[in-house]
Amino acid sequence: GAFFAVVLFSFLTPFIGNISTTAGGLVKKNWAGVKTLQDQIFSLVGHLLFASGLWLVKQHFLNTSWRRMLIFTSLLLNALDLFFVTCTIFDVVRNQYFYLGETILYEVPAAAQFVVSTYVIVELAEPGMEGIVYGLVTTAHNMGTPVARAIANALYGQFTPSLSDVRNYILDTPEFRRTVFFSFLLSCAFATASLGFLPLLPDQKDQAQLRKRRWPHRNLYANVTIIGLSGALLYSLVVNTLSMMPTTMCLRIAGGGGCDANHAEEHNATALTAAG
Repeated sequence: GAFFAVVLFSFLTPFIGNISTTAGGLVKKNWAGVKTLQDQIFSLVGHLLFASGLWLVKQHFLNTSWRRMLIFTSLLLNALDLFFVTCTIFDVVRNQYFYLGETILYEVPAAAQFVVSTYVIVELAEPGMEGIVYGLVTTAHNMGTPVARAIANALYGQFTPSLSDVRNYILDTPEFRRTVFFSFLLSCAFATASLGFLPLLPDQKDQAQLRKRRWPHRNLYANVTIIGLSGALLYSLVVNTLSMMPTTMCLRIAGGGGCDANHAEEHNATALTAAG
């Protein structure tokens, strides 16, 4: 039961927290003007800061409450993200180096989250089973993201003006800026809502060991885990594949505006061309 709760936490947290706006990449490219070279350089610096974050947590926060650490780091990440993005959306500062500053600052709290997930595995795994436990928890965590992406494609595909149309970023109208901003606000709301699953996570290693001893062990937990992860894999695979194929990307489930709407637009365009 204790391990099943951690598997649920590992899946549900990214599943809800990563339902993020599809506008991120286009804001980064078209409004912030981020170039590939600078992006890669800042990513490298970010990895170095991630390592520094691991050392910082090890030296000073080893016995800190895991839940409090995740709450603090998650809220900090949301605040940082919203600050840099808001300045870029409303043209307060549109500079690639300013925008990429978030990439660097993100890594320190991300390191804290990584340490917490690793410590949970150490406390719950039976001797000799560490690799299997790590693989299952990691799989559950990694499965949450593609499912969240599939849902995000469908959800944010309904925003108007369209968040996926490059022309809207070129026109850069006040209405579209507000639409993009609201999409980022919704992303932050999902990320904050994901903290609601923290009770599934032990607060510290003592509580992890207590749960391990007292919570029941049932085959049902294993069956639910296998069926749930398999269903999540199938759903994300189907929806993400549909979103990549030209004939099906117009479907609402794939993030399109609906194939009927697309056909109507094509018909109108053909009629106007013929009339011209």
